[in-house]
Amino acid sequence: MHHAFPPNDPNAMAYWRARRMVRALRGWYIHLLVYAVVNAWLWFRFFYFPSPSWSHYATTGWPWPLTTTLAWGLGLALHGLLVWTRLSRRGRDWEQRKIQEFMDRH
Repeated sequence: MHHAFPPNDPNAMAYWRARRMVRALRGWYIHLLVYAVVNAWLWFRFFYFPSPSWSHYATTGWPWPLTTTLAWGLGLALHGLLVWTRLSRRGRDWEQRKIQEFMDRH
């Protein structure tokens, strides 16, 4: 049986939107968990084992895991911003206002 998309039933549409939001949120939580585990391992490795020859820590003083932590942290923050903006009431209200603004222009 083939289902129409988007569904004509308002409850089905609300369920579909809620399911997408839950999946986006779950994806961000998984991203956060992987970030925490990997970065914990990198910092553990940095503090308790000798630094690799490519790290240049001795000459620059820059801890080699810091680059990964900061760059990935920025990516995680952007991912979170996109997810939380979509989930927030303010984000949805902004979208509705913009739609109305564009409709009123014509």
